[in-house]
Amino acid sequence: MSDDLTAWFGPAADDLTAEQIERVAEAARGIDERYPDPDEQADRDAALSAVVQYLLGDTTAENANRALIDARRREREAYVAALQFAVLLAGDGVPDATAARRAGVDRMRLLKALGKR
Repeated sequence: MSDDLTAWFGPAADDLTAEQIERVAEAARGIDERYPDPDEQADRDAALSAVVQYLLGDTTAENANRALIDARRREREAYVAALQFAVLLAGDGVPDATAARRAGVDRMRLLKALGKR
């Protein structure tokens, strides 16, 4: 097992058996293959965290499903709010493409919200 992985465990290492630690190391190899890009470190960390939580019995597939549903709902709410900001900007005379870009929304979605599509 790599020193990086050992350091990553932190206090959880005390709660894992040697067999579980080997299972995490095996999962980490697959995770590294799935998310090889340096910019995907947060993805690797999330996946490793899920492995440890699973092995320790700290969460379930149902809990992961609920967390995903909640995150999707929050993402949708954030998008709707950003779209509304773009609508307001466009209403204040900001060009549609600029308003969409500034708010981080799809320009075509903005045009639809403005009744232009």
